[in-house]
Amino acid sequence: LDLLGKRGSRLGGFSGQYLLRFLGWDAFVLSGDVLLCLRDAGVPIGSGTSRKDLKLAQAQLNAWAKESGLPITHISRTCALSI
Repeated sequence: LDLLGKRGSRLGGFSGQYLLRFLGWDAFVLSGDVLLCLRDAGVPIGSGTSRKDLKLAQAQLNAWAKESGLPITHISRTCALSI
């Protein structure tokens, strides 16, 4: 991940999130649909860019992963497709 920090300056927005998911990292993507899904579930999340928002999203996705037994990647995609 240090290489991404040094040479990944062009991986802004969703590029880094999609790259990690493509490489097999169990990661979520905070797209607009995922944000709407989280808000619909009662998570008091803003634009999804602040550290507080990321912690709230991570906590909710972790809770759903624990409850369902599914990877966070699957939950994130299901959440996005359900809106």
